[in-house]
Amino acid sequence: MNPVELVFFKLVSHEIELSEFERWVYSESQLEEILSSGDYLELISINYKTPSGLYEAEKVLSNYFSMGKYYEWNIRNILQKITDRPNDVQKYIEQCYDLYCEGFDFMDNLGMGYGLGLTCPDYYNEKVDDYYPQILGEVEKVLEWLDNGKIVITGHSGEYQGIEYEDNRSVEEKVPTGYKVQESKKWWQFWL
Repeated sequence: MNPVELVFFKLVSHEIELSEFERWVYSESQLEEILSSGDYLELISINYKTPSGLYEAEKVLSNYFSMGKYYEWNIRNILQKITDRPNDVQKYIEQCYDLYCEGFDFMDNLGMGYGLGLTCPDYYNEKVDDYYPQILGEVEKVLEWLDNGKIVITGHSGEYQGIEYEDNRSVEEKVPTGYKVQESKKWWQFWL
């Protein structure tokens, strides 16, 4: 992945502030080589202090970088954080639920089985420690699907829940197992 693409991905995922991106736009010489002269002029003309600055920058740069590649990069980042288990790992596990809700149905085991339990803690009474080491097996499965081309993310259709991807998994691999994480608890434990 080239450095310009990485900065774009970080912008879209809100890993860098818009003000930092603006400074980068004015200093990055490769942008002039990558973008058409009209798009480069548009990018350096954006008022990054307005709420629409992020949208306008994404609009220009999305013509040059694959959103499918961005989504895969983002999912891999989240899964790596779950594997690394930083102090704030809970937010990454919760993001698996968000990804599932956004249309990444192959994230059902991580999203529904683990992320939902943390998203609704009053209902499920879950703790991050309860998920390890089992969650790592689910992370490895998704990474394997991405690595082996069983899941190929192609992009976004522009519609609500319009994530597009090719699902080349076997019927057995598509069977949700994440629900069993929650089912393994006794029914009365949900209300404790």
